[in-house]
Amino acid sequence: MGLSAKQQDSGSSPRRSNGPTWELFDEQATAFEQRAGLPADYCRDIATTVVEIGRMGPDDLILEVGPGTGQIAQWFHQSFRYVGFDLSGGMLRESQRRLSDDAGNRSLIQADANSSWPLASGRARVIFSSRALHLIDHEHVAGEVFRVAAADGATLIFGRVERDRDSVRSRMAKEMNERLRRRGFEGRRGEQQNPKLVDACRRRGAEALEFREVASWNVSTSPRQSLDSWRCLTGLGGIRVPAQTRNEILNELEGWAEEEFGGLDRDFEAKESYALRFLRIPVA
Repeated sequence: MGLSAKQQDSGSSPRRSNGPTWELFDEQATAFEQRAGLPADYCRDIATTVVEIGRMGPDDLILEVGPGTGQIAQWFHQSFRYVGFDLSGGMLRESQRRLSDDAGNRSLIQADANSSWPLASGRARVIFSSRALHLIDHEHVAGEVFRVAAADGATLIFGRVERDRDSVRSRMAKEMNERLRRRGFEGRRGEQQNPKLVDACRRRGAEALEFREVASWNVSTSPRQSLDSWRCLTGLGGIRVPAQTRNEILNELEGWAEEEFGGLDRDFEAKESYALRFLRIPVA
C-alpha cells in the first residue's frame, strides 16, 4: 500500500513542523467530542456522502487528513482501504478505539500534514478532511493532494460546520480573533484558508468547486460555553499564545460577553449545518 514513511516516493519521513497547530489537540483528545464533536447521528451520513461524491469503488483508497477521534472514519465501509494521519497521538488513540474491529483494511499514522504525507504517489481515490485543512499551508496541501491523487482521477473533499454569523458561537469566535489580532496574533480560520486552498488547486488543474450540505441541526448555546471550552486549552484560535496573553483575552471576553449578551448563562437558539466542498483532481 506504500504507507510506510520510509517507503514514500518523496524519500523523506514525516517530521513535526514548527507550526502552532495540531499538538494543541493532544490535551483535549478525550474531551474533544463533548467540546466540539459532531452530532453522532449525522457522522454516518457524512461518510456515505463522501464515498458517493468520491465515486469510490471496491478496494479504492481514501486518505483522511486529521481524522481526530474517528467520528466519521468509523463509518467508511470495510470494502474501501482507509488511511488516516494526524499529528496528535491523543486523537489517534481515540480513533483507534473505533477502528480496531476492522484494522486489517485500515491504517492510522502519526504524521505532520505540513510535511510530506505518509502515502506513496498516485494511490488515493479520495482525499478527505473534516475541519482540519485550514490549519495547514494551502500551497503544501495542494501539492500533496496532486501527488497522492490516483492517476486515473481523484476527488478532494473537505467538510466544515457552518454557523449563522449572528450566533453566539460565531460572535464569540469573531471577538476572540479580533483580540488576538490586536496583540499581533492571527488565529487559524477556515473561512480565510479554504478559498486559498481552492485557488491553489485550480491553478494546478482541479475542476470547479462544488458544495453539498449534508446535515443541519439546532443548538442552544451560551457565551459561557464558549469561554469554558477555550479555558480548557493552552492555546487560543488554533495557535499557541503565551499563557498571560491567553488569560487576558479570556477575561476581556468574559466582560464583553456579559454586557453584549446580557449575561454569560443566557441560552440562544441557532442553526448549524455540516457542508462538504469538493474538487475533482483530473487524470494525470
